[in-house]
Amino acid sequence: MPTTQGTSIVWGTSSTDVVSTAIATGTVSVTGEDFAREADKNEIRGADGAISSIYYYNPRNTLSVKCYPSGAAADADSLPELGEKVTMTAADTNINGDWIVDSVSKSRKVDGIVEFDLGLTQYSGITPA
Repeated sequence: MPTTQGTSIVWGTSSTDVVSTAIATGTVSVTGEDFAREADKNEIRGADGAISSIYYYNPRNTLSVKCYPSGAAADADSLPELGEKVTMTAADTNINGDWIVDSVSKSRKVDGIVEFDLGLTQYSGITPA
């Protein structure tokens, strides 16, 4: 039996469900997630050109999800619309919750599965509807 040494790591994705009106519950499997916190930034420079102050505004979270249609109701043509609300169910609290669809793409290849890429955003002060 192998012995584990060093730092522990976390394997796999945390999402268990992607819910939208286009992608029905349980008809996609998530294969990857990329989460980021972002904001616009303004740097203020003094007379000498050195940055003397920085402020951040318009904070938001972004999430890129890679998934594929699966299950009995799988539909390779079922994609959410831009601006639509998508609800993520995940063990990761950063990913769990309601998101707004900012981008959608689909990939098809002769020797692989159909894959969807969803670009999602959560804006501070905006509740997806």
